[in-house]
Amino acid sequence: MNAIYTLKYEEDGVFLEIDTESIANLDRDELMQHLSRKGIYDLREYSVRTLMEIGGVAKIAPEQTEQTYGEDLIVEVLEDESEAVVKLLAPEFDGPYLTLDHARQILADAGVVHGIDKDALDMVIRSRNYDEHFVVAKATPPEDGADGKLIFHFSTDERTGCPVEISEGRVDLRTLDLFVPVTQDQLLVSRTEASEGTPGTTVKGNSINPRPGKETTLPRGRNVSYNFEKTEMYAACPGMVEYVSNSINVSNVYKINGDCDTSVGNIDFDGSVHITGCVRSGYTIKATNGINIGGSVESAQLIAGGNVEVKGGMHGSGKGLIEAGGSVSIMFIEHGAIVAQGPVTVDVSMHSRIETGGTLKATGKRGAIIGGQVAVAGDVVANYLGAISNTKTEITVGVMPKKRERLAAVELELDRLVTEKFKLQQLYSYLAKTRGTLEIDKWTKLHGSWEENRRVNTENIEAYTKELNALKTELTNATDSKVHVFETAFTGSRIVIGSNAFMINDEISYTTFKYDEGEVVYGPCEKSKADVR
Repeated sequence: MNAIYTLKYEEDGVFLEIDTESIANLDRDELMQHLSRKGIYDLREYSVRTLMEIGGVAKIAPEQTEQTYGEDLIVEVLEDESEAVVKLLAPEFDGPYLTLDHARQILADAGVVHGIDKDALDMVIRSRNYDEHFVVAKATPPEDGADGKLIFHFSTDERTGCPVEISEGRVDLRTLDLFVPVTQDQLLVSRTEASEGTPGTTVKGNSINPRPGKETTLPRGRNVSYNFEKTEMYAACPGMVEYVSNSINVSNVYKINGDCDTSVGNIDFDGSVHITGCVRSGYTIKATNGINIGGSVESAQLIAGGNVEVKGGMHGSGKGLIEAGGSVSIMFIEHGAIVAQGPVTVDVSMHSRIETGGTLKATGKRGAIIGGQVAVAGDVVANYLGAISNTKTEITVGVMPKKRERLAAVELELDRLVTEKFKLQQLYSYLAKTRGTLEIDKWTKLHGSWEENRRVNTENIEAYTKELNALKTELTNATDSKVHVFETAFTGSRIVIGSNAFMINDEISYTTFKYDEGEVVYGPCEKSKADVR
């Protein structure tokens, strides 16, 4: 029964009456829903629609028994199946209430099988809030794939140029943050591959495809190498690495356009260092390869694993030092020191210390060695030795002082090893006497220790003996080296060959000093300037 329409079950059929005067207020959808829920079969929909337009009474179905309907659940699934929304319909008087199990079945019949919020559905059933919409199921969204990423294994931050922190807040004012050092085969960049993502599921159980991640590629580069899968980039050489404009470049040459001063600081580089200007006092440049200086060097230190070339000279002030694993070429050196494994070439050396495992040539425009000490494994070739003022100048050829120092150290170590060997022999005698009387575990432990120490002692004695013999042979043959002077060897100069010395008391010109039958002698120069160019 409704204020606007009335449904009557008569013996000759089911009749619908709609009040003509109230027809404007008729909710047509609600009427059709009511007829549907009543379960009327063979419904004459045309008659119903006519009545909804003009009102009145008409038969809408054949005779049948009236059914009382209970609560019902209307299920609406959004077009994209992302949500399922329900509306609880009120029952007729004395109509049955909806159970939770029945509500679940209604959802299943509507195809809603995923993402059901059981608590929300239970609340809808228990609250009896009719004709309101409630979301009772949601789709599981897909997880989009992750994009491929680049992981940098070195700092890509802009260099600060600030002093480097040493420890506990202290900084080294002469060491600045100017480049990122790398070693050969060091991992620079790795790449993570993009993922496909995880599919989602709609409320009807259909799959939702995820967005696959975008792949990325390793940057281009110079002096770099890649693994087979192109997921990792390595440094192909030691040096410094730069990341500029999506390009990674490794350089084994660190170049400074200008002077090495407070704006540059100390340099410790795995590669070569080129400085177009000068190196100011107090700074240290270390390079595993060569060092090239376009200007001069003050009281600084150059330490190279390879060759060192200084276009100007060095004003060492007693603190300047050049160490090279290869050769050294410098215009002049004053109150400084050079220690090189290879040959040394200089125009003028004044009051300096030069040690080289090769030859020393002072054959430039002046070609002079004035004052200081020179120790050369090979020959010395110079225009002048000493000065007219009788400056004390000492030239030693045949072997570097470090060889003599090493010889003394090896002899001392051999003495220690022989003493240790004697003690091991005493321990062996003790073990031989106590075998069978000493506790077996203790005896076994002592014997094992004796065997290991004897093995190490024997190996060390053999190695040091071999080195000692090689050093003695080298020192014995040290008398083959010579000193060639094209112009003048001045008074005050001293020539040492092997263990013999010759003091120059009068100027000698165009001469060669050499070892002969236990003494240092001199005669006409055995070389010409053309021989040493």
